Parts: sequence; structure tokens; C-alpha cells
Amino acid sequence: MKSLLCILLVALTFHNCKTEKSSAEKMGELFLNLVLIDSYLWVNVCPAKNATLTQGTHTITLSEGEEYWFDVSTNSEPYDSYLLAYDIGITESSGQTLSIGNSSCIRNQQIFNPSQAKAEGEEGYYTYKDGVKTYNLIFKNRIAGIKSTSGSGDIVIKVP
Repeated sequence: MKSLLCILLVALTFHNCKTEKSSAEKMGELFLNLVLIDSYLWVNVCPAKNATLTQGTHTITLSEGEEYWFDVSTNSEPYDSYLLAYDIGITESSGQTLSIGNSSCIRNQQIFNPSQAKAEGEEGYYTYKDGVKTYNLIFKNRIAGIKSTSGSGDIVIKVP
């Protein structure tokens, strides 16, 4: 991706050199071209996926600061069939704090505002009687991430 940008930058520079414009005008056009390219440049910034989880209960172990990224493969009816949204139950160990994220893995503005997918930002919206916090996660062209922000231990993931 960087080599493509370098080739494009060199081509634009030589193209601008043919005209008899001031250097300020040339730099202004070059900057405008970079902004336009950057606004339409989409790059996959997802971390590597750890697993595709099937229907049922899965247990993983995370130490403090570790992340786990996954998607699902289930025959269950999704909460939203267009978005492939499922209610995923996640239980943390006692003394452990988790952060959950659901990233579409594509971000715009890779030159001026680069970003990476983060396992944070999702809020559980209700709790079952057995203490399972449920997250409505979308898996259409997305993966979900779990990060242990404090503490270590086993995490139970329930896929419908």
C-alpha cells in the first residue's frame, strides 16, 4: 500500500513539474490531491483473527492486556438478519475487567488520520440471571474483540 502511494506521489510530482506554476501552487495542488486520495483510501486495519466460534459455549484464557479476536459461524437465527447481528454472552472471571469491541476493519484516512481496530467501545445491554453480560455484535464483514483491561482468568463466550 505504501509503495502504491509513493508511485502515485512521484507521478503527481512529475505531472506538476511540466506546468509553469509557482512552487506554492504546485504544492497546493499536490496537497489537495493527497487529501482527495486519502478521503477515498480504504485499508483493512483488522488484527489477525484468533478463531471462528461455532454455536455453544467456549472458554478462553486472557492475561491482563491480551486481546482475542473472533467471528462466529452458527445456524442460529441472528438478531438482525441483514447485519448478521447476534446476542453474544460474555462472562469475565472474578476480579477481571473486560473491554469488548466490534470492528468493521476498514478505516478511512490512512495518510492523515491512521487508526487501528480496538477491542473496546461496546456496552453489554442486559444481564441474564446467571450473570452473563450480553453484547449485540455484528459479524457482517466484521470481527469482535475482547481485551482483558485488568486481571487475568478464564472468559466464557456463549454463541447462540
